[in-house]
Amino acid sequence: MDTVTLTIDGRQVTVEKGRTVLQAAIESGIKIPYYCYHPGLGIDGSCRVCIVKIEKMPKLQTSCSTTVTEGMVVHTRTPEVVEARASVFEFLLINHPLDCPVCDKGGECPLQDFSYSFGPNESRMEFPRRVFDGEGVRADVDFGPTLMLNRNRCILCTRCVRFMREVDTDAQINITDRGYGSEIATFQEQGVHSLLSGNLMDVCPVGAITTKDYRFKARPWDNPEAVDTICTLCEKGCNTTAWIKAKPEWAKGPQLIRMTPRLNPDVNGYWMCDIGRFDYHWIEGDHRLQRPLVRSEAGTLEPTDWTNALSKVADKVTAAGGTGALRFFVSAQASLEELFLIGRLGGAFGLPESGVAVGWRQREKPQPKHAKFKIPPTDAPNVRLRMDPVGNEASAMNCVCPRSSTRSAAAIISAPAPSRSLRRVAPSMLWRADAIWMARTCSARL
Repeated sequence: MDTVTLTIDGRQVTVEKGRTVLQAAIESGIKIPYYCYHPGLGIDGSCRVCIVKIEKMPKLQTSCSTTVTEGMVVHTRTPEVVEARASVFEFLLINHPLDCPVCDKGGECPLQDFSYSFGPNESRMEFPRRVFDGEGVRADVDFGPTLMLNRNRCILCTRCVRFMREVDTDAQINITDRGYGSEIATFQEQGVHSLLSGNLMDVCPVGAITTKDYRFKARPWDNPEAVDTICTLCEKGCNTTAWIKAKPEWAKGPQLIRMTPRLNPDVNGYWMCDIGRFDYHWIEGDHRLQRPLVRSEAGTLEPTDWTNALSKVADKVTAAGGTGALRFFVSAQASLEELFLIGRLGGAFGLPESGVAVGWRQREKPQPKHAKFKIPPTDAPNVRLRMDPVGNEASAMNCVCPRSSTRSAAAIISAPAPSRSLRRVAPSMLWRADAIWMARTCSARL
C-alpha cells in the first residue's frame, strides 16, 4: 500500500495515498468539523466548515476535497481558519430554527456539537428567520411513507440528494430554486418512496429529515442500553444497533425503541433497509403470546401454567406412541445456537429427517436495477439456498416443508420471527397435527 506523510497542526501523519486531508485528520484523531462529507458518499464540498490552511496555497481550502500530498503542511487552528470557520457557522445558523428542545436529532446532532465547539458565541442576526412550510409543528411536512421533512432546519449539505443518486440510484430528491430560496424537494411533493429511505435520517446532520417511527419517542440519553446485534430479517445479515429505551414508563418499562445500522464494510457498509429498521414492533407486540395456551373441550384457547401445558403435550405424545410422533417446525430466523439445540433434541427423540422442518419466506423487494445496496429475497439469515428456480414463496417453502404422510401427535414450533414469516407455510405442516406447541412463538396464533 502506497502511503503519504503530511503534517497537520505540527503532527506528522501517515495515511494511504489518495486520502483527503479531512480523512487523514479523522483517522489521526484530529478534530475538523464537517457536514456535507460522509464516508459512504461522494465528495461535494458544499458546507465549507471543514476549511483549513495549507502552506503554499494562497487561500483556505476545503479539507474534504483536497487530496493529501507528500510533505503537505496543514493548519486547522490558525486565527485565519478559526475566524473563517466561525463565519461559515454563523451563515449556516442564520435561518436555522431554535428547535433543539423538540427536534428528534437533539443529543446526536453534529450541528449542535460543532457549533458549540467551533461556532461563534452569539448570533448577530435579529431579523425574522426564513420560513418554508410554516413554523413550529407546521414546518414538518410529509416526505413519503416513512419520513418527515422540516425544510427550515436544512443546511443544504446535499447528503440526502447524493444518497438517493449514488446508493439508491433513484434520484428522487434534488435542490430546487436558487440562492436564498433553495430547498430540497421531490417531484410534485410526492416524497421519497424507497426501501432505503430510513438511511436519509442517518445521513442528515441537522434533523431536517426524521422518521415517523421514531418521531417524538425518545432522546439518545433515554437509550443508554444500545446493544450491537445482527438483523435477522433477511440473509444479508446487516450489522445493527438495537436501542433500548431504559427510562421506565408507567406501564411497560424499558422497551425496544429503534434499530439503526452499524458499520461493517464487508456486509452492509453504513446502511440498512427499511424492513430491518422499522419491522421490529412484533418483538414486544401486544399480540405476541406471553404464556401457554391449552385448547379446552369447548374448543377455546385458555391460559395455563407451564407445568400443565407440558403435561398435556406429554400425554399427547405418549398416546400417539412416543416421541417418534413429534414434529418440529423451526423458523430460519432462529439463531444458530437455537437450530443446533433443536437438531440435538430431534436426534435424542429419534425423529426422521423429515420430522424437523425449517421454514422461511422468499419475496422480491422492489429496488432500482443498479442500486448499490441490494436487499436479498430470502427473509431469513440461516438458510442454505436449495430453492425452486421459480423463486416464489410457495416453492421455497415446499422444498423444506413436505407434508407428512402420517398423523403427528404434536408440532413443536420455534419461531423467533414475525408472524407473517410462518403464517403461510405452517398450515402445510400442521394440518395433520393433533396439538400445536409454540416455543418463543411469533405474534399470531397459527
